[in-house]
Amino acid sequence: MIQYKYIATANKVIDGDTINFTIDLGFRMTMTANCRLAEINAPEMNTDAGKQSKQFLESLIKPQTKYFIESTGLDKYGRPVVKIYINDMVVNYHMVESGFASNY
Repeated sequence: MIQYKYIATANKVIDGDTINFTIDLGFRMTMTANCRLAEINAPEMNTDAGKQSKQFLESLIKPQTKYFIESTGLDKYGRPVVKIYINDMVVNYHMVESGFASNY
């Protein structure tokens, strides 16, 4: 599996498994996209659990902060599928371990 690694600036947490990032593609090129967190599924936003999942992710991901992300491609809606790293923590797995998402 080919993996692509980028530095991305968080713009906004959309829900418990989607974040809007501005991704540095290199060569002075960027793209802004809603990115789907790889390998997890968070509850839908129309539920209390979905709202709590989003709040927890917002506590981890701060707007205008740069993060190291790794992508394996696009999902069926054309969104980049990513893992997010904060130091040694993989945010995706931390969401599952903390009970705010499930493995997908």
